[in-house]
Amino acid sequence: MHDPPRRPWTEPGRDPELALAAQNGDLGALFTLLRKHRRELWRMCFALTLDRARAERLFHDTLLRAAKNLRSLPAGAALLPWLARLAAHLAATSSRQDATGRAAGPATPALDPVVAGTPLGDAERSILQAFSRLSETDRLLLALASIERLTYPELAAVARRDVPAVMQQLAVLRTRLAGEEAA
Repeated sequence: MHDPPRRPWTEPGRDPELALAAQNGDLGALFTLLRKHRRELWRMCFALTLDRARAERLFHDTLLRAAKNLRSLPAGAALLPWLARLAAHLAATSSRQDATGRAAGPATPALDPVVAGTPLGDAERSILQAFSRLSETDRLLLALASIERLTYPELAAVARRDVPAVMQQLAVLRTRLAGEEAA
């Protein structure tokens, strides 16, 4: 029998029992838990950095930090929102370090002119440039809405905000991106 489909962003599924086992030293449970959400986490890391090398570094840093700090995962919570917030925090910290020159790598990601074998047009390049100028939290919110297709209540739960605030922020971000693309 198959498990019913669930929303990994808002429904914890087996995350709490695996997290508890991992907190008690079960490495198999830890690896199962982290492997279970690797695709979604990778997409978020890439959306936060817009650069493959930086996304790989952020992905691995997030997994390491998650393994070290798994005890701070709220009891009964889904792991994926916690991982996304952790990745956004690490990306913001890295960007601040890049801006002050303490860490290696460009402060603004160098956008590849070819995505998935297709050259980017001027409009796509313009949108990506505008997206790269957003804060990590704003990129995460847009990525969760556009890539992961979360509903407003799910976005609010992941972002730890109320629904009207999420709706307003998304409207502002979409208007900003549209305005920058038109410019």
